[in-house]
Amino acid sequence: MADIVSQPWFWPAVIVSVGLPLLLIGLTEFYNSLARRGSRAAPIILMVRNYLVPVAAILLLITQPGAWKEQGTWPKVIATVFGLLVIVVVINAINHLVFHRGEKGSWRDRFPAIFSDLIRFALIVVGIALMFWWVWDADVAGVFAALGVTSIIVGLALQNAVGSIVSGLFLIFEAPFELGDWIDTGGVRGQIVEVNWRAIHLDTGNGILVMPTAHLAGGAFTNLSRSPEPYAATAEVEFGTDDPPGKVRDLLLQVARDIPLVSPLREPAATSHPAAKYSVSIPLQNPGDADAVIDIFLTRLWYASRRTDLHLDGDVTDDWRTPARLQDALRQIAPALSLKPGETDALAADARLERYCAGESILRPGTVPAVTRFVLSGTVVLGIPTEDQGFVQVAKLSTDDAIGITALSRTPTISRAIATSEVDVVVLPINILDDIVRSHPVVARELVRESENRVQQARIALHAVGEQLPFGRQMLG
Repeated sequence: MADIVSQPWFWPAVIVSVGLPLLLIGLTEFYNSLARRGSRAAPIILMVRNYLVPVAAILLLITQPGAWKEQGTWPKVIATVFGLLVIVVVINAINHLVFHRGEKGSWRDRFPAIFSDLIRFALIVVGIALMFWWVWDADVAGVFAALGVTSIIVGLALQNAVGSIVSGLFLIFEAPFELGDWIDTGGVRGQIVEVNWRAIHLDTGNGILVMPTAHLAGGAFTNLSRSPEPYAATAEVEFGTDDPPGKVRDLLLQVARDIPLVSPLREPAATSHPAAKYSVSIPLQNPGDADAVIDIFLTRLWYASRRTDLHLDGDVTDDWRTPARLQDALRQIAPALSLKPGETDALAADARLERYCAGESILRPGTVPAVTRFVLSGTVVLGIPTEDQGFVQVAKLSTDDAIGITALSRTPTISRAIATSEVDVVVLPINILDDIVRSHPVVARELVRESENRVQQARIALHAVGEQLPFGRQMLG
């Protein structure tokens, strides 16, 4: 018994016989625990259990003195397999610990994939070289020297191409932008939809622009999405020199605030300049909406300036609002107001014509209308703003329908009227409407009936989306 214990192979054999099953059982339980949690480390533990540990046990036994006669090549083959397995496990473990567990936005998450591939390749080359030096006594110094000389030659030959790629990779590693950001390079503005080590893909609204990362790395660009304040679109306009600047600025701000794409985090701003010129800054929810917002703003400003008797671009003529057209409009709405042909002539002194473009608000909730408008042409949608649904349509108004009928009762409306096309209206001040009602009581009854009908339509529309009319006196314009 003492002779067996004293043999050099005895204790290694005991360690393998007892320790190998226990280690395999422990690794199996560890693997099952990781697999249940969906951990990416589970395949690494499975590789260690199925391959690395058994090969290590064989290597331990086969390398004992006297275990293999004449020092053949099999121990070296087993040692080579073991070394390759160690390299694979170590690389996978480093990849998991350093990159897969990187938090979103951290440097590990932003690390370019090509860099990690190059690092893995370098570790594999160094690991294999060290393994051959340790197991097979190979001279690897010459190999490293040859690789170094070759790298220098290739680097000098490709220094321009490689330099641009590396500069682009460092730009990605710095991560001054991310997917979804809007950038402006001075000549191009677009939204980043894809980023890789070679190029950045920008959605310019007119196709996808593929821009090399080296181009951005070598120049200046602006990340429009990372400003502490919302990105603002700017426009410059000119009015007549006789137009009061305060009134002009109020109009500019009113038109800007009514655009749906404007950011609620910052108010628009208007500034006066010499020669009756003005600039307006409109904060946006999305930098990509700049062109659309400026187009909407300038379109609505044209209509709004004529309704307020201001002169955009110094234009003092208005061939649409003529006395003849006003008389035709009053004659058109005369039946709705029970007016006789001669009675419309007296309204011309106080009535006026207005025109709205598609998307403009003709009536706003929470206001007491001072006038009532009658649609001459075009269509208007009447609805109620809600927090959950945004806007619930109640009715669609067209020719001869009234907007702002709560003016007669001097009560605020809870509805919003939005033009869905170019809309022409004739406007009657409240005092004129009072005179008409006194002379023709049937008009008051018709307006009240129409108001009650709209309230009923509102209840039905809101009920369909799970909403209810607000408490209190409920009046719709």
